[in-house]
Amino acid sequence: MTDRLGRLTAAAVVLVAAGGAAVWGWLEWRGPAAPALAQSQTTQSSKASDPPARSRGRREQSVDGLFLAGRAAEVRRDHETALTMAEAALAKAPDDPEIFTMAFRQRVIGGRLTAAAELAPKMLARKADDGFANLVLALPLIKKGDYKAAERHFEQLGDRGSSGILRPFSEAWLKAGQKDFTAARERLATVKPGDDDPFMPAWRTHAALIDEMAGDKSAAEEGLRAATRGEVPALRPVMTLTAFLRRNGKADEARAILKKFADANPEAVLMDALIASTETPRAPSPADMIGETLFDLGALLAGSGGVINGQRIEGVEERVLMFMRLALELNPGLDTARLVIADVYESFGAPRKSIETLDAVPKASPLYWRARLRASLAMVEAERLDDAVKALQTMVDERPDRIDAAWTLGDLLRSKERYAEAAKAFDVAIARVTVPGPRHAALWFGRGMCRERTKNWPGAEADLKRALELLPEQPYVLNYLGYTWIDRGENLEEGMALLQRALKQRPDDGAITDSVGWAYYRMGRYDLAVEYLERAIQLKADDATIVDHLGDAYWHVGRRREARFQWERALAGKPEPDRIDIIKRKLVEGLTPELDQPTVGAAASEQPKTPDAPAEKK
Repeated sequence: MTDRLGRLTAAAVVLVAAGGAAVWGWLEWRGPAAPALAQSQTTQSSKASDPPARSRGRREQSVDGLFLAGRAAEVRRDHETALTMAEAALAKAPDDPEIFTMAFRQRVIGGRLTAAAELAPKMLARKADDGFANLVLALPLIKKGDYKAAERHFEQLGDRGSSGILRPFSEAWLKAGQKDFTAARERLATVKPGDDDPFMPAWRTHAALIDEMAGDKSAAEEGLRAATRGEVPALRPVMTLTAFLRRNGKADEARAILKKFADANPEAVLMDALIASTETPRAPSPADMIGETLFDLGALLAGSGGVINGQRIEGVEERVLMFMRLALELNPGLDTARLVIADVYESFGAPRKSIETLDAVPKASPLYWRARLRASLAMVEAERLDDAVKALQTMVDERPDRIDAAWTLGDLLRSKERYAEAAKAFDVAIARVTVPGPRHAALWFGRGMCRERTKNWPGAEADLKRALELLPEQPYVLNYLGYTWIDRGENLEEGMALLQRALKQRPDDGAITDSVGWAYYRMGRYDLAVEYLERAIQLKADDATIVDHLGDAYWHVGRRREARFQWERALAGKPEPDRIDIIKRKLVEGLTPELDQPTVGAAASEQPKTPDAPAEKK
């Protein structure tokens, strides 16, 4: 065993320690499997002399280093670095299967599909039914209208997992592109769901658009209207129906349908642009609809927890990125795919890439407003708070008819403890609400919290009560109002009733359980306080505030050694800055009256009836 291979194996062990081996591929496609993580440094050292788990040919040390650096970057979801390392390794070892496989997937993830197509033949030489390699080669054929040639690549995909959804819809559109509408309808019929299946509107949409392409506009309109029936129709079928109506001389009806949908779904910001549009949409092409199918598959994968047709798919986020890149290649106007890509990058901790993707949404897109909102939040993750606030304020001023930008700005400023500024943003949002409903309760709750933090209790109390009028059993509003009443020595019985209602809905919420325990503490019922606070610690063991509360309760019931232990834990955690000196003093002086919270409502007649103690968590 050479030193080179020993070092390679040791490096691979470190790679796994950094985050685990990523498992790649679609259907049967798998990337290199990294060695198992040793259980101790001693074991790692001993295994460094064992042969590597990957059976690869001998390479120069620099190639091995680039390969492992690329794999390490993949594990930590740094795909820009992974692509750089893969390209450098590929330049040195262009025929190494593991290297060109890594380079291929990174090119697809990065949207470099022309470059990925250069490697696809090598991928297929290894495995003829490789899913993404076949798709990458099929896309340019679809774009130039060579549907017959594209069919051969789809035939290689098989029918399992993702292909069980992708193939029939795509092949139906490939037949439609060849004007073989009978075959197109027959292929689509093989996957027709039941009338009550949630996928039925999407199926009807595809079938109707094939009817339109075949010249049967009556059947197309009937199918599209059927796809939008129901109490709450989905957005995509509504958009498809109204586009059809517009290109067939029924623009007024289309506008009325969009207006009705917008009234029922005020958060659907793209409705404004669609309603105002005077353009006549073109009929979608096979490329557009296969792109939509790729998007739908990626979106389904993103929301399925990685299970498609009963088959678990590994590396979900990366596959979602790959499907979205393929979808955009066929349908560049599919801005919903850009929003999904931005979401994935944000989940990777790559806000700069998320912003870059959102900035690519054109100003003319119905999703431009939504993309700007999302980009402002990504700026916060990129530590560009001032830019985010400025961007949101610009949007607030730009659209005085909308509440979403002001709402988002209020939530952002509140999360940064800029309560006075946040309250002003909530003022703007609330002033723009025309018909308050349950979904607006969060606005009054948000402003109520800000007013309470800025010592405007009358305004805060009014806002919290208004939030409960709009959403009577919202547990966090119940918790906030009930706890604050008791903390202020007001409405003790009603406050405890609100807390118990909140706890009944969220019995495993550590923060709400802490509120109940601390409320009993403030009321001088220390035995009950201990029971609830111990339960809260079980639910949220690392919360410094709860730990501090439990220490105080222990002190009052005579468990003073345990009290000091809890204060030490609280201090070692992340207590609020204004609590640090107090906790330090308690550790030295004990819980003196000066450091304690005063008891409220001491008279027995003011005390609510004692409920049962909380059940112990098993």
